[in-house]
Amino acid sequence: MALRILVVEDNLITREMLKDIFDILGHQVVAEADDMSGTLSAYQQHKPDLVTVDLSLPKEDGLAILRALRQAHADAKVVVISGNSQQRIRDEALQAGALDLLGKPIELDVLKRCLEAVAAHGNNPSGPEDHPPVR
Repeated sequence: MALRILVVEDNLITREMLKDIFDILGHQVVAEADDMSGTLSAYQQHKPDLVTVDLSLPKEDGLAILRALRQAHADAKVVVISGNSQQRIRDEALQAGALDLLGKPIELDVLKRCLEAVAAHGNNPSGPEDHPPVR
């Protein structure tokens, strides 16, 4: 099943790279945002199957966006993407409702497995214990 994805990322190069990867993997980016208001608006308008949120954004951090999105739309499926290697951040993202936290640089096989799990089951059934801490 092809996923409809909202990409929340402030870096244009990273956003374009993610769009290309999602396209290659058979998924469609339906909207893009780089802050909380844009994310909430795009989610409301497009009702994507998945939202990817960069942890480090200039206006708000990705965790604040994750919390606001999950508060407004409890069924929102969110994967956080981060270059931060702290286990505490990973735990905080998962506690806030993220399905997973993927590290930068993004490993294609890990991203593919995550997307396949979301498409098949609506979540990441492998759980955080099957993924090593973000590197």
